Amino acid sequence: MEITPLKTFLKVAALKSFSKAAEELHLTQPAVTQQIKQLERELGQPLIDRIGRTLTLTPAGEILQTYAQQIINLTGQAQETIAQFSNQQGRLTLAAGTTNTIFRLPGILSRYHANHPGVEIRIRNGASALINTLVYENAVDVGLITTIDPSLNLEIIPVFNDRIWLVAPPDYPNIPANTAELEQLPLILFRSGSGFRRFLQNQFNYYHFTPKVSMELESIEAIIHFVQHGLGLAFLPEIAIANEIRQGSLIPVEIPGWDPMIRQTYLIYRKKKYLTWPVKAFLEQLGITPRNE
Repeated sequence: MEITPLKTFLKVAALKSFSKAAEELHLTQPAVTQQIKQLERELGQPLIDRIGRTLTLTPAGEILQTYAQQIINLTGQAQETIAQFSNQQGRLTLAAGTTNTIFRLPGILSRYHANHPGVEIRIRNGASALINTLVYENAVDVGLITTIDPSLNLEIIPVFNDRIWLVAPPDYPNIPANTAELEQLPLILFRSGSGFRRFLQNQFNYYHFTPKVSMELESIEAIIHFVQHGLGLAFLPEIAIANEIRQGSLIPVEIPGWDPMIRQTYLIYRKKKYLTWPVKAFLEQLGITPRNE
């Protein structure tokens, strides 16, 4: 089975169109059709159903779509790994959530780049669910997540602990002295359905706390600005507000009877994955001994 027809098949599956796939691949439509037929002959199964103008994958096509992407990813990694034997160049691909991408990775990767200037660094940003999938499918080398998917065959290594603080502006008139007072104050929270919001909700449930949510936002930076302007309080990771606390534009608030909230970040990579030297160098910088060795 050749790589080119697999790439063509994936493009057709993504665009749900032979003509659009042909246009993007700079091929004729008959050439695209011929490559799909070649795959169907090799596999002995139809891969695509065309009902009128609608194009859908058959059950065999859905299975091939999953494996084809992994095959292409592995082929690219093999080419890169072999090329690295002759020089100190290479590629490091990683995925991380918003907080780690904005507030932690710039410092880590600037040090990495200083030590390994020949390595190309690629970053994907997304939620933990997406990152788990990207790592499992070999679309990225490593990921930084806060929510584990135990169904996937991944190495999972705790790397960072983040204290979560309730914060207020320094001149806020109603600093809560207990849970009951906090329930009366407006809270600015990350959007419902996000991993961070689910983490907070678990904490709230533990303390039988019902938040008075005044705003739900997608951006940590936006939440910080709204809190600084006195529009509510917020629960935020210490790494995201360290500068504001140091400069005095935000103050941390401790709630009597609440234990410190700690959120764990994990580094993940696929079990039995061959780790290229750029990946090993990244793990070593974080003080991690690869478990595949």
